[in-house]
Amino acid sequence: MGIVHFYLVRHGQTKVNRLARLQGATDSALTVRGIMDARKLGRRMADINFSAVFASNLKRTQETADNIIQMNNFPDPPRLFLSDLKEFDFGQYEEARKRTLIPNAMRALGPFQIIRTAFGKKHANGLVDLFNRMANNIPLESSEDLSERMKHTLESIGRVYDKGEHDILIITHGLILSSFIESLDGTVPLTLVKNTNVVRIDYFDGKFVIRSKNFSGKKK
Repeated sequence: MGIVHFYLVRHGQTKVNRLARLQGATDSALTVRGIMDARKLGRRMADINFSAVFASNLKRTQETADNIIQMNNFPDPPRLFLSDLKEFDFGQYEEARKRTLIPNAMRALGPFQIIRTAFGKKHANGLVDLFNRMANNIPLESSEDLSERMKHTLESIGRVYDKGEHDILIITHGLILSSFIESLDGTVPLTLVKNTNVVRIDYFDGKFVIRSKNFSGKKK
């Protein structure tokens, strides 16, 4: 059996991020800062010979992948775009201003529920559940389904690269990545995984193990 080193990256800053609005299914391009941060990350990981690069079907992850690989010291690896790596769809709250969302949530759910979610051990998954409760009976993805979607996608990739040792770059999104980390009993910041931050997770013998957060660029 082999081992896969997954380098899971949240995409660079986008125009919607800069406006402090929610961004799930919305397809927004990277800002100049987002491009520069992706290239900076690429330089940190320049000596990693990636067997493949996977990104979601949204252009912000694809642009991030392109800018990271431009800085790599090895020949371009194959790149594949998977819809299962996409972000949680916020439904009616897509592109809502974050500063107006909290008062609306307070009115809909009450302050105790908001505080309990924000300071709970698994606040990323709690956030997904809050949006489901505010969705006015419009079905959204559950927190369990969200983390399972990421898990199954990585398992499928892991089975393809199950011989030897492989480094795989995954460019995805903040909430789905944070939800997956919490499902592995890891912790994430209150504001979730930040733009162009990296989490290295190893996959072997059918198991995921978190090795490092905000990967420094030196493989251990």
